[in-house]
Amino acid sequence: MRVKYFTDAFYPTILPNDPATKARAIMRDLGLRMIPVVDETSRLQGIIRRENILLITSTRSNALAKNVMDNPIASFKPGEDALNAFKVMIELDEWYAPVVDDAKSKLIGVLSLDNLLKYLLKSNHEVLNISISQIMNRDVEYVYPEDLISKLWRKMTQLRFSGFPVVKSGSLVIVGMITQHDLLKKGYTRVELESQSGPKHGPRIREAMTTPPITVKPNDQLREAVLKMVKSNIGRLPVVDERQRLIGIIDRSDVCKAFLNIELR
Repeated sequence: MRVKYFTDAFYPTILPNDPATKARAIMRDLGLRMIPVVDETSRLQGIIRRENILLITSTRSNALAKNVMDNPIASFKPGEDALNAFKVMIELDEWYAPVVDDAKSKLIGVLSLDNLLKYLLKSNHEVLNISISQIMNRDVEYVYPEDLISKLWRKMTQLRFSGFPVVKSGSLVIVGMITQHDLLKKGYTRVELESQSGPKHGPRIREAMTTPPITVKPNDQLREAVLKMVKSNIGRLPVVDERQRLIGIIDRSDVCKAFLNIELR
């Protein structure tokens, strides 16, 4: 299978001189984690990640897309081997990568782990039959509803995680999920994210978290997790026991690793 088979050719883009606020609105409304920046001839200029947008301060509200974009860590050609491309993306912890034309660096579309998950469902791949407990991560990072958003942001930055389960203080009972997309929807900027004000000031996780959380059980088939990820456009799912206590987490890369282990063995 080639990269072009999994490429989304209708993925949204933005121009270098478009305001960064336009990128913010597109990412907020469509739930995107990355958006390519292209010129008038569709040549790739860079990419904007969600964290780039969140770090724009109110004083930089007039910033242009070209002022906040980064170079992509990985990009691929349509004819490259898809399995190898997905392997590279997982190793680099990149869930989205531009696909460009050989000669002119013209953007063809975006390769994403999302489309691999959709392929697994469409093809009814055997990996979907394994239990979630076989591949879930049992060492879970979590946060509390009372935590400050600024504390959450530092944790996101340090661990390079874009979301965390939210549990009740004094227990592991899950009450919500908090992600970068939640922060984007609330309109937080760098000021709120990095504020060092006292404990009585600043927004808290409970004001932005998504409830109720979408969860899975350890004995569920992987198919159940993938269906929920695709249907709700979410990247990770908390795994809970019969009392709704957090016991693990599974994300898109975990699913893709399981698939690749089967395909490459």
